Amino acid sequence: MARHSQLMKDFCSLLPMVDAVSFDVFDTLFVRLLDDPKALFSLMGQQLAEPNFLEQRVEAQTLGFEAMHRDGRGEITLEDIYNNLPHPRYDAATLGAQEQQLEGAVIRLNPEVAALFIEARRAGKTVVLTSDMYLPQSFFMELVKRYGLEPDHCLVSSACNCTKRDDGALFDVLKQRLGLDGTRILHVGDNPLGDVRRAQEKGLRALHYQPPKAIHAPIAIEHVSTQFCAGLIRYRAYHRDLNRWAGLGWEYGGPLLHGFLDWIQEQAVLDQIDRILFISRDGFLLQQTHQNYPHSEVPGLYMRGSRVAFTLAALDERNFIENAPFLLSGSDNITLQDLFDRIAVELPDTATLEDLGLQPSTRLHDGTRQLISQFLIVMRHRILQAARQTRRGLHQHLLELGLKDGMRVAFVDVGWSGTTQHAFERAVSGLMSLEVEGYYLGLSEPSTAIKRKTGMNVKALTESILLDRTQQAELYENRAVAELFFSAPHPTTIGYSTQQNTLRFLEDVERGVDYDLSAIVDAINAGIIEYIQHAEQTIRPLRIPVERKLPMSNLLQLVAHPAPEQATLIGELYNWDAWASTKHYRIYFAGRPSANAYLYYKPDLWPAGWRVAQRLSVANGSTKLDEPSLNKAHDR
Repeated sequence: MARHSQLMKDFCSLLPMVDAVSFDVFDTLFVRLLDDPKALFSLMGQQLAEPNFLEQRVEAQTLGFEAMHRDGRGEITLEDIYNNLPHPRYDAATLGAQEQQLEGAVIRLNPEVAALFIEARRAGKTVVLTSDMYLPQSFFMELVKRYGLEPDHCLVSSACNCTKRDDGALFDVLKQRLGLDGTRILHVGDNPLGDVRRAQEKGLRALHYQPPKAIHAPIAIEHVSTQFCAGLIRYRAYHRDLNRWAGLGWEYGGPLLHGFLDWIQEQAVLDQIDRILFISRDGFLLQQTHQNYPHSEVPGLYMRGSRVAFTLAALDERNFIENAPFLLSGSDNITLQDLFDRIAVELPDTATLEDLGLQPSTRLHDGTRQLISQFLIVMRHRILQAARQTRRGLHQHLLELGLKDGMRVAFVDVGWSGTTQHAFERAVSGLMSLEVEGYYLGLSEPSTAIKRKTGMNVKALTESILLDRTQQAELYENRAVAELFFSAPHPTTIGYSTQQNTLRFLEDVERGVDYDLSAIVDAINAGIIEYIQHAEQTIRPLRIPVERKLPMSNLLQLVAHPAPEQATLIGELYNWDAWASTKHYRIYFAGRPSANAYLYYKPDLWPAGWRVAQRLSVANGSTKLDEPSLNKAHDR
């Protein structure tokens, strides 16, 4: 991070010139997980069941300042504030203690400035905390103890009866306490007036700390859950050691999965669900979080499966021709070998293929599509054998998960048209009688339309939070990016086999990938997990609802209106989905191979990212990226 590197460089250049370093506390050495500090009063009002507490607390502080000026004092205290806020049930001391408890709960160490604190300690400098605050000094001593910091002194305006912000008098106290000339003291703080100008007026050296930028607009104070979600998202920006993929996981994936899961758990109770089925791979982290932080009495199971596995399990002589087009879907430019690998069916020997005018390397395109379609009919018997094996394995999987006839289950998937759920319902028909409710992040069309066409029961988080039609269309058009946040550390399950009553999952593999895709998945998932851990540790004890709308708003910014650096980072990913992947064909999110290293590629899996990539190319003086031909050459 260039900003933090410059901060450390500037700090280290000043350090040899001083004997002591003073650190501002709030918004410098420590940060609140709140967009606005007054949101703490809204939270306190909720806990006290006092709807007007925010206004009362702000008014009490104003009255406290008026009394301070009348008495000729230099600062107010927490006691001054609560003496002006009579409460029918609690005295001033009790209310003050509760505010301190909440402040402590929402404060986190700023790792950027903590690094400066540690460096000052390592250099043998005297270290001081200097804060303009009405909270008592004991609060600050408890705070630094919690994080293992050991300042030599702690100067708080409420205890010293003077401040930095008014006339810099607290810096006079600092110089007296240390017995140093101002030039031998460096003060670090975020406020241009109180921490920089006033310090310099008192002869101190000053370093202005500028926090990282947030990724969202200001939020109303009374929306406490939104405030906390925004604060947790922003807190990631202080962690310079997170890589870019983990950062995406924290800022976008973590809030999204947390809110989605909260909706799923709530909906499962309302729908009287017996079991929640988190379908692989999309449901991996959702199920892990459901298991680690159980906030619903409805058990959650991780079910290995996919549209491929369920479609094969439902395949028989009667519906083979009807389902044959699915076997060829998403198959442009893939080879015949890849086509059969992705349904876990073995090809005949090369001699047999050559008799039919085919080879394992034959690429599927407009010129070969009819021949390969006919070959699938020829291979019907072998494909149906695999289908029967898949059906037996699926039945065993259902039994091992503990599912029983008559159960009401939630089928959890990211989206978008309910085709995987439809395949599942067809596959289990005759195996087990289940009532299925589909829970989705988003849908390609209204849930009522899908029910009318298919008869399936489906619900979507996007509809629950009243996303408008334009936003839903943007999400669906750019859905590939949303799916980045729903990955598992294992390949796609494309079938099942049973040997001696042991169930084995058959898996597809990515093809044509020469970068460490699994490392990217792991990093994104690590960021998601870390965000949810922070969220659970913070909001659950404080009884704050899990936010659902802000994560979706942030996701829409990313997928539909990405920043250039986001479009560049994600755009270079290719062959993310194993179903459509092949060795010599790259499907990019929004990029293309350098120097046309690959004959066959498709650049626009992510339309919004592709548009940004085109603008960047023009801005950088390159020619506009034209749509490449998907069939520049044919197999010889």
